[in-house]
Amino acid sequence: MNIYNTIENTVELIEDNLCNNELNILFLSKRLFVSPYYLQRIFYSFTGKTIGTYIRERRLTEAGTDIKKGGNVLDVAIKYGYESQESFTRAFKKFHKVNPGVAKKGNILSCLPRINIKNLIKGEINMDIKIEKENAFSIIVITKQFNEETSFANVPKFWDEYYSKGYQDAVPPMLGICFNISESLEFEYVIGSLKEYCNEKPEGFKEINIKEHLWGKFYTKGKLPEAIQNLYKEVIDWVQESEYELADNYDFECYTEGDTNSDDYVSGIWLPLKLKKID
Repeated sequence: MNIYNTIENTVELIEDNLCNNELNILFLSKRLFVSPYYLQRIFYSFTGKTIGTYIRERRLTEAGTDIKKGGNVLDVAIKYGYESQESFTRAFKKFHKVNPGVAKKGNILSCLPRINIKNLIKGEINMDIKIEKENAFSIIVITKQFNEETSFANVPKFWDEYYSKGYQDAVPPMLGICFNISESLEFEYVIGSLKEYCNEKPEGFKEINIKEHLWGKFYTKGKLPEAIQNLYKEVIDWVQESEYELADNYDFECYTEGDTNSDDYVSGIWLPLKLKKID
């Protein structure tokens, strides 16, 4: 299954289960045979929304339609997984800017239509690929815990904090890595560098040893963050179509010196790989 089929099947499953209280990223990942972490990353890279946000906004869109057709507010709330009329009304007003009672009068409501995968495909990007074995190595990093649902907003703030505290003088910010990804999508995000490039280990930083792996190294040129977001889509699609699979549940975002707003800026992604098992 390639990346586009994965997105299409995810959207199909969501649409078929909007009224299913069990619908969440774990429900989807088990049926699509994709890890929750990578499913979230793939979905966000294409849509700009987390799966949780997409489900919530699709439910509220359909709930708005039901309300305008005269549906009972409590019945509609229960239908789309809300435990009380109060919690539904809060979510409804936040999304539609009016409460359900006003919506019944025919007000224009917000709408998130079903995603059309064809509108998301923008063509391939240029990327350089190397498959290389690397001996074990060490990195010096500072870490912070995140939740995948909110990380897309909060990880950039972590990077801003890194620069504002001047850590880049001791530990060049070459790497951004997600570690220890749990079933609930809690994970540890680290910023840092290969040990050999560090001038010191500041207080609060730690050393992590990375074991020997076969690595897929993918590089592209372009402005951040668009370039690396687009690269991620192509990398995951390449892996799914290749003779390799992921050997561990983390990936390295690799950053070089230079102007991140330049069309010639080089960034990359490293993935630990292994050959797929042949049944």
